Order: sequence, then structure tokens, then C-alpha cells
Amino acid sequence: MSDLRADIHTPHEPELALHIEDLTVSYGDRPALWDIDLNIPPGVLAGVVGPNGAGKSTLLKAILGLVPRSAGHVRLFGHPYKSQRKRVGYVPQRSSVDWDFPTTAVDVVTMGLYGQLGWWRWPGRRERDRALRALEEVGMEALADRQISELSGGQQQRVFIARALVQKPDLLLLDEPMAGVDATTERSIIDILSRLRSEGRTIVVVHHDLQTVQRYFDWLVFLNVRVIAAGAMAAVYSARNLRRTYGGQIALLDENGAAAPDAPGER
Repeated sequence: MSDLRADIHTPHEPELALHIEDLTVSYGDRPALWDIDLNIPPGVLAGVVGPNGAGKSTLLKAILGLVPRSAGHVRLFGHPYKSQRKRVGYVPQRSSVDWDFPTTAVDVVTMGLYGQLGWWRWPGRRERDRALRALEEVGMEALADRQISELSGGQQQRVFIARALVQKPDLLLLDEPMAGVDATTERSIIDILSRLRSEGRTIVVVHHDLQTVQRYFDWLVFLNVRVIAAGAMAAVYSARNLRRTYGGQIALLDENGAAAPDAPGER
């Protein structure tokens, strides 16, 4: 028992924002993630890409302890999530949220502070002011008192990002934040995430559009149940890794529309 307690309280890879080792998650007899090893350093804007069913959303949920792990462990800044939860913000897929719930945008953002308030303290003026500042960060302060169900999809997404930002997280996890939003909102979301990275935050984004990954991210994870490749964009973004992740002969284009080469040393 003493060895177990020492393992829980002793930092493991504390120089990394995220350290995952031997992680396996199964739904019934089907593995959603298999033997995942992944390291993400602090201060990067990381994209997670892969085909449908690759386990991208499951990876974020496993990091947060929202799904049971069959094996392996996860460390955030060297410690288990339970002791680091106040340093982590999470934006789920918009499709997973009940947008008919009768509440305003500012109230949704204030909900992000409940974990810091504890069970017995009700949010007051100070918490509302913090929520309004978070809405201002995402350009939504003018709609603070609007019912969440009355907002457009892109506006709803920005409110949920504000709910995560109000916690002042060091690590922000976002599941498909650009899905179903227009080009202007997508650009706004990326500008927000890039600013957070410049402040030293670590951002991990499940993303679906391969044509924008080079512009948006400086770190990349190719995932298909297993981690196919992970690292700095220049080191892992290649036609070979795309084929290994998605299968078949998929053309991978660079930002100028030319065929992307294999990464150095890959054939």
C-alpha cells in the first residue's frame, strides 16, 4: 500500500503537460484505444487527427477519467487528473450538449466555476464578472443574457470555450470545436487558441480537416486506435503517416497545394 501511495503522490514526467503510458480503453470486447503511449510538452497547440472510430473523443474522455481504462495511466503535469482537475478545461462536442436547457450564456460560463466554488457556495457578483470577462475574450459579451438555445451553432461553441476559459486552465482539451461552424467562427476560435498558446497554455484539439492542420497546429497526433505518430508538425506531417493512419493512397497537400513529401527518413 505504501508503494501505491508513493506512486500516486510522486510526480511522473512532471516536465510534460500530458503523459500517457500503455493506455487501453475497450467498449465491450472492442478496443477503442490500444496500448497508447503519448507525450505532449507544455505550451503547444496540438491537433489530434484520425478517421471516424479512431478513438479521438475517447482519448480526451480517458484523460479526464470519463470512461474506464482497461490498462495504463495518465499524468497531467506529473500527477493524476484528480489532483490536477482545476488546471484542466474541457470543451465537449457541441452535438453532445442539450442546447434546449433554459439558461443564458453567462450562466453557462459561470457553471465552469462550480468546481472552484465547492458544494455549498453559490456564485455571486465576482463569479458573474469573471464569466463576463471570459465571454468578452471570445467576442460574446453582447449576448451574455441571451438564452443559449437562441444562439447560432458558432456562438454556442464560443460560449462553451468561454466556460472552459473562465477556469484559467493550463491545459485545454477541445473535442471538434470547429465542427459545424462557419469560416469566420473557425478563424475566431483558432485565434483564441493561438493566443492561449502564446500565453504558455497547452491546447489539445480533436480536429477533422486535414487541409488546415499545418496552418492551425504546431504539434500533431495521428491516431487510429493506436498512436501512429506524434510530435512537432515538421517531424510527423507526411504522406506516409497519413496513409498509415487513414489507409489507401490519400493525397496530402501542403499549404501551397503541392503534394506533401514524406517526413525526413520516411519511405
